[in-house]
Amino acid sequence: MVQQSVLDNRIRVVTKRMEGVRSISLGFLMAAGPMNEAENRGGVAHLAEHLMFDGTEQRDGEEIARMMDTTGGQVGGFTSRDYTCFTTTVLDDYRTYLIDLMGDILLNSQFADYAVHQEKDTIIRELSAQLDRPDACVHERLKSHIWQGHPLGRPIGGTIASVAALQQQDVIRFVQENYQPRRLIIAAAGNVNHQDLVTNVADAFWMMPDDGRIDVHPPPPEFHGGVTVECKGVSHVYFSIGLKAASYVAPERYLIHLLASILGGGMSSRLFRKLRQELGMVYEITAEYQAYRDGGVMVIEGSTTPELLHPVLSQILLEIKGMALQMLPILEEELWIAKMQLKGQHIIAQENSHTCMSSLATQAFYFNGFIDSAEILNQIQQVDLDRMNIITANMLTSGLRHSAIALVGPSCEQVCNTAVFENMLRDFQ
Repeated sequence: MVQQSVLDNRIRVVTKRMEGVRSISLGFLMAAGPMNEAENRGGVAHLAEHLMFDGTEQRDGEEIARMMDTTGGQVGGFTSRDYTCFTTTVLDDYRTYLIDLMGDILLNSQFADYAVHQEKDTIIRELSAQLDRPDACVHERLKSHIWQGHPLGRPIGGTIASVAALQQQDVIRFVQENYQPRRLIIAAAGNVNHQDLVTNVADAFWMMPDDGRIDVHPPPPEFHGGVTVECKGVSHVYFSIGLKAASYVAPERYLIHLLASILGGGMSSRLFRKLRQELGMVYEITAEYQAYRDGGVMVIEGSTTPELLHPVLSQILLEIKGMALQMLPILEEELWIAKMQLKGQHIIAQENSHTCMSSLATQAFYFNGFIDSAEILNQIQQVDLDRMNIITANMLTSGLRHSAIALVGPSCEQVCNTAVFENMLRDFQ
């Protein structure tokens, strides 16, 4: 059973007890990330996340690291486009210990000037390494193109130039303005007693004052279609196709996940069977529904040789156009396989305390509530074939009108002739 409490300073505490386990997974989700950055301060949210473990008034970075290691568990953090999250999975004996430590980190991190410069260098090396990965480059290029001019389109870690320009006061200002108790969700799953956890959190976070403000979100992004190309010293060309889709909270989200599975969710998916098994034009191809609070996109990604790029993209767009026109409708067996796949993934995930905790935290963030596991499985099962085909046709018709292609490949005519691919998109719209 999921339980929720709201503390006096508006921190939300959510828990789910899992029988038969000795571990507890804790998540500290702060609704602050790239969406809250100033346009010329890209990467400050990610830098702040890195610096949270580098020392407080009471503990230096070495002591924090030693305390984490002695739990025998895993402690870390990550920054997403919508939020920042710190997570830990430890034995239940260390629950109070970890909550006290995280309270100290989130309230009292010092952000020493030397630490800021050190972490900046680390992140710049991380960003430089990503430039050597064409699959990562093409994905970021798609997002920055389709959501250009909106925070959702900015790279999560910033750019090398924007990170290099960040200073200590930028980090301090970002944390002071955005790390507010009304934005903090503390989620726990495993061997946990809800009321005990609430008491621990209240003790550790009572000094985090509520400023009484109400958050104002930026307007949803405008979707920009078209083609964007980057030439690099690689032999293959990496492609990323984006079709406009609904946001994370859309009522048709389960249906869109099923569509992604049918298109490119595994070895039995349409695009894998056509392009890998039948035509041998690609080694791997995937489709994924990626959604956020303010927007969503269906992303189809893969790689091929430059001479096969045009026929590969044509085959993908032909499949999408056929589904949009219901000339290639989804079949009963395809829908059944996709349902089995999604339900199986969900059930397996719920047996893991970390993924269960993550689900609690993100549901509290996006829905301000919780969806029971049985209800999720029921919603997936209740999608019928007629509705699936109708909504798929409507979504893909709209998606083709709002579509984009990002390419990263060698400098050659097959890749760099942007007009060819722009004409291709227009032909399928």
